[in-house]
Amino acid sequence: MILLRPGQIEVAQYRKGFMAVPAVPGAGKTTVLAYLASDLIAEGHTRPGKILIVTVMNSAVSNFRARVGNFLEERDLSRNRGFEVKTLHSLAMSILKEKPEFLLINNEFQIIDESLQWDLISRLTWQWIDQNEALWKSPLGVKEDTKWYDKAVEKWTQNNLPRFMKEMISYLKSQGLTVDEVQKLRTNIDEYSYLSWAIEIFEEYSRWLYRNGMLDFDDLILQALRLLQKDEELCQRLRKRWTYIFEDEAQDSNPLQEQILHLLAGDEGNLVRVGDSNQAIMGTFTSAEPEIFRRFSKRQDVIQRSILSSSRSTKEIINLANFLVKWSRSQHPESACRDALEDQMINPVRPDDPFPNPTTDNYTIAAKAFEDSKVEIAQVVKLAVRHANTNPENTIAIIVPNRYVQEEAAEELKKLEVDFEEVGRINSEQAKTIFDLKMVIQYLAEPHKIDYLLKLLRRVMLVDFPTEALDSMELLFKRYTLEELIYPIGGEQPWLSYPDELFDPDLFSAFNHAIKKLQYWLDASVAVPPDELILFLAEQMELAGEPLAVAQNIALQIKSELDIHPTWKLLDIATELPRLEPAFRRFVKVLYEQKGFEPTPGKISLITAHKSKGLEWDTVYLTSVTAAEYPSTMEDNFRSEFWYLVEDRCNPGAIARAELKYLLGKGWKEDPLQRAKIDEISERLRLLYVAITRAKKNLLISCHKKTIFNENFQKEIAISRPLVALEKFIAKERDNYVVEKSG
Repeated sequence: MILLRPGQIEVAQYRKGFMAVPAVPGAGKTTVLAYLASDLIAEGHTRPGKILIVTVMNSAVSNFRARVGNFLEERDLSRNRGFEVKTLHSLAMSILKEKPEFLLINNEFQIIDESLQWDLISRLTWQWIDQNEALWKSPLGVKEDTKWYDKAVEKWTQNNLPRFMKEMISYLKSQGLTVDEVQKLRTNIDEYSYLSWAIEIFEEYSRWLYRNGMLDFDDLILQALRLLQKDEELCQRLRKRWTYIFEDEAQDSNPLQEQILHLLAGDEGNLVRVGDSNQAIMGTFTSAEPEIFRRFSKRQDVIQRSILSSSRSTKEIINLANFLVKWSRSQHPESACRDALEDQMINPVRPDDPFPNPTTDNYTIAAKAFEDSKVEIAQVVKLAVRHANTNPENTIAIIVPNRYVQEEAAEELKKLEVDFEEVGRINSEQAKTIFDLKMVIQYLAEPHKIDYLLKLLRRVMLVDFPTEALDSMELLFKRYTLEELIYPIGGEQPWLSYPDELFDPDLFSAFNHAIKKLQYWLDASVAVPPDELILFLAEQMELAGEPLAVAQNIALQIKSELDIHPTWKLLDIATELPRLEPAFRRFVKVLYEQKGFEPTPGKISLITAHKSKGLEWDTVYLTSVTAAEYPSTMEDNFRSEFWYLVEDRCNPGAIARAELKYLLGKGWKEDPLQRAKIDEISERLRLLYVAITRAKKNLLISCHKKTIFNENFQKEIAISRPLVALEKFIAKERDNYVVEKSG
């Protein structure tokens, strides 16, 4: 059994009703929720049903199952007794499977793959662009006779406009709107409105999904909610199945998720929501609304039990995080952003706690400014490598603001030939599985292409041989045709002894073996459909574990494509592989998430600030804390605003969402661009708080004064205002620390 801390004790005493649990970083919320679940199960409170735990990430699902299972085992109960853990999407799927006829499609309804979804929305957008030149050109602020015009048009039409359409389709669904309701809204909107454009694409996209019997991930949530709203009998049945509902990461909840959980719990049910409003950082990417959890916590019918003690970090790092909260609430330069962080302070644990806060011999927090972005990344990487060499017992992270900086840091780490891991990206073994299967399919689809065969031999089948030996092998294909090599007359190869081109006996033997294997694979490619061919190849390549799971997923993806396009052959699949590959890679990421990530001591983790949430390291290097990445005034640059659009139309997403809210009576017609800036400043401030609280013992926060884009373009950049305040606090705290130590 565990020794519970203040706050955790009160949460563990819960037995019924609605409860909100605000919890600071490192408070052990997963542990206490798992403990509470096992207590309720052991005492029989859950009967006749179970506890349903709803969380965000697949890794959290695995973590909860393990934690609850361990606590149940300690009580001599079955590890799987009395609870279920689901992501929101898997919960929605479970609800819809109860009554698939509600969707007017069969029980085997399909979820559209994200790559196919992006391809579809892009195609619909480009069709709209072809037909509406005057509309899409109307917000452009770059003159046609300038060198920037073509670049602006390309960014607008090829990427940003399709991406805006995709985000707005998701947002329209998050508001619970049907196609009919959206069509009615459009009658009151000017044709030059961004919202009008998005609604038109929304209608076309929805019709395509309906015709093909498909749903997207947003549909899962929306349709599950509608089913619960219309079917009281189903609600009652599910309430008996799940007598308690626990929601993890409630600060990232959205309106549809909240409604689903309330319907499942019922007005008199048992609902526990755990979260940290100060770690609400998903609004940029999703329809999450931090205010939802805040409002729930303040309701009169909700018990609030806060967990404010944390043993993750040193007291010095805790003081720094708490200072950021205090500064933002009283001194932030934009008064409208002063409630971005809740007045919720982290407390160190008691001295007698079995897991005390870490301590260090010196004051191990610093802030440093570099001349430019290139120098910053290069120097931070060198510092991290030096620290890893001298402190191999420590876990280490370089936290960057985005994938572009991540790529720069990765290149610097590769130059130094050090071992590092890019958290959230697929590893070399997983990437090789995708690469190898792609290579085989491309060749089998067009076996007459010598360059495909040579690539397959070099990169898949004969990878153990040196380059010079394989170079000589290529000369063989100048003496003999493909037919002579692969399907010789009489079944005999066209040589009786080692040919000059295969001077190495081992290479000769391996080449013969590869050719015979290719014959077998070519026969199979004609005899079985493409999806079954993938499974056959996986068996032939002796894949196991995760590589086999990747191959099986590729087969499923291809089967899904064949269901939509039943006349497709292997060549069609090979042609579509570049489009399908992102979906293969996303599956690998799901596998990665299910395992969870544990930092390896002495090995540098490279990760974006968003992906760092929920993780921790002994030493953290937090980079690029500039006004460009962490804006704090209305005069700063904002990534959501496009430089090539006229000033009053530079943020299409913010403008369209504001207009929609106004039409739905959910808001007033305030300046949407100003509101968007306030929201972005607030979220980036919370992101900074999240990044700081990843550090356990050592923390370096860095920035640069100039951003280097390329040889011909660089830009002066300001330090983020929060970092200016943090620098002063760090200097003062270091001085006090030295005085205390010397005294």
